[in-house]
Amino acid sequence: MLSLDQLLQESERIEPVPQVVHQLMDLADDPDVPVSEITELIFYEPVITANLLKLANSAAFGFKKKVDSVQDAVVMLGLKRVVELALLASVTKSFRAPQAGYVLSKGQLWKQSVSCALMASTAADTVDASIKHIVFTAALLKDIGVIVMDPYMHKAEAEIKQAMQTDHLDLVTAERRILGIDHAHLGGQIARNWHFSDALATTIQDHHLIDASETVVTETAMVYLADCMCSLSGINGALFCSHYEHYDRMLKQLGLTETMVNRMMSDFYSQKDNIYGLLAIL
Repeated sequence: MLSLDQLLQESERIEPVPQVVHQLMDLADDPDVPVSEITELIFYEPVITANLLKLANSAAFGFKKKVDSVQDAVVMLGLKRVVELALLASVTKSFRAPQAGYVLSKGQLWKQSVSCALMASTAADTVDASIKHIVFTAALLKDIGVIVMDPYMHKAEAEIKQAMQTDHLDLVTAERRILGIDHAHLGGQIARNWHFSDALATTIQDHHLIDASETVVTETAMVYLADCMCSLSGINGALFCSHYEHYDRMLKQLGLTETMVNRMMSDFYSQKDNIYGLLAIL
C-alpha cells in the first residue's frame, strides 16, 4: 500500500504553479484592480510573457491587430482569460507526458484536463459566473495526482483492471482497494502543498463524488458534471469514464437540463479545433 507522505514527497518533482500565477488569480477577483498592476506582475516573468503573447497572436483568437505587449493582451483578452492562459502555460509541461499506467498516450491527459476546465467554465457561465475562476482551475488540475501515481498504476495494471471489470468498480475505488489511495485525494493534497485555497483543493479531492453527501458543494458538482461531459463526449481516457451515478442529481442541484448540457457540449465541439490548436502552441 502506498503512503500519502511518500507520494507527496514524490510530487515535489512536478514544477508547481508559480507564485505569480497565484497573485494573478487573487487580483482577478478584484474588479477594481488597475491594468497596470497586472501588467507589472507579468512583465517580470519572461516565460509567462512570451507564452501569453504567443497565444494572444494565435489564430485561435483571430485579432486583426498584432498583440505586442502584455498591456495589449490584458486589454484585448480580459483579465480572467489572461489568468487562465497563464495557468495553462505554467502546467502544460507536467501534463503532456504519457501516463502508461492510466492508458493515456502523450498529450491525452493534457487534452482531457483542458477540455474539462473549459466545459466547467462554460457551465459556470450558466450557473454562477462568480465561481468560474475556481472551477476552471480545479477542473484543469483535478488529475494532477495521476502524474505521481502513474508508475504504481503501471505495476498494478492487471489488478486494477480486474477490479474494475470483475467487481464493476470505478477507477477511484479500484485505486483505493489496490494501492491504498486514489489520484483525486492525492491531487487535493498536492494542491494544498501548492498553496491553493482549501476550497479549491477540496473540489479536486472530491471531484469523483465517491463519498458524496446529499448536498454537494456547487464547485465540486460543476467539476463532476464537466468530467461526465468529457466522458460522454469521448474525450476522457477509458479508465476515467464516470459511472454517472450522480449525474442526474447534479443536474438537478445545478438547475441544468439535458438540453442545456447538450448545448454546452455542442458549443465546445464547434470550438474544438481552435482550442486544440491553441494547446499545440504551448
